[in-house]
Amino acid sequence: MEPIVLAIDLGGTNIRVAAINEQGMIKKRVQRLTLAHEGETSVVRSLLSALEELYQAFPENQIKGVGVGIAGAIDIEKGIITQSPNLVGFDGYPLRDKLRVSFFKHLIIMIDNDANLAAMGEKWKGAGVGISDLICLTLGTGIGGGIIARGELVHGADGMAGEVGHINVDPQGPQCNCGNRGCLEALASATAIRRAAIEALHHHSKSELHHRCCHNLETITAEMVYQSARAGDQVARKIFQGMGRYLGIGIASLINILNPEMVILGGGVSKSWDMFSPFTKEEVYKRALKIPGARVKIVPAVCGDDAGLLGAAYLVFHAPR
Repeated sequence: MEPIVLAIDLGGTNIRVAAINEQGMIKKRVQRLTLAHEGETSVVRSLLSALEELYQAFPENQIKGVGVGIAGAIDIEKGIITQSPNLVGFDGYPLRDKLRVSFFKHLIIMIDNDANLAAMGEKWKGAGVGISDLICLTLGTGIGGGIIARGELVHGADGMAGEVGHINVDPQGPQCNCGNRGCLEALASATAIRRAAIEALHHHSKSELHHRCCHNLETITAEMVYQSARAGDQVARKIFQGMGRYLGIGIASLINILNPEMVILGGGVSKSWDMFSPFTKEEVYKRALKIPGARVKIVPAVCGDDAGLLGAAYLVFHAPR
């Protein structure tokens, strides 16, 4: 009987749970709404409901453990959510203990940052197979990052290593949610692309983007900007050019500090790879030190939304005994 890990992606909107075997195959999936706006009790109830459904689908002795990915800072040793931007009221929440008390008393339970787990998922079953030193950036509403050195995740003293979205790439740039100005997240995320598009359309009334958003700028999304760029809209293309260059500046700094073999770009914005990657690579090769800059490969992620689930399963399968 093959062992199974119940892997969890606890997001601000959805809770995704998957039963994954040692080969990285997903045997069953369950999804629930997070109900974050209803508070802690509703979130935990939704999570336990999804877990219970999968738990009942397999013999108890087949389940090896539970792996959980959450955006924010995690106390890895204690299994505590130190701080999470997506889950209000969960700062200091002892999630591991809660899961143990519910029905996982004797199982391995591993909890980590979602971007860290995405990096590990890509190393195990994605673009980073066979790579020991890599950085994975998740380009979404914000920008997260996971760092793997010599095959191991880098957590740092407070469990917050890998916050690459807050590298400063323009000291005079727009304000970031963290309070600083010019962070990579404020200039190369989906939020940044949307903001740049709204600002640009105030001066370009004939842009393709105006038609796509029906002249309602509040409805613009990063995906809409991408589709306009693909259709040849020069305003949209210029936005991706700028976003790509800022991303390249940030990646070049990471390369100079960490000397990875590979940088993997995932998240929703990575689907716009053809529009921004040439500018990103140009900036990297211009700014990175010669030897690490020539060695590194910059590639799109392969595992998509499953990267974090796979990473969570991998951690449990390879947990110290």
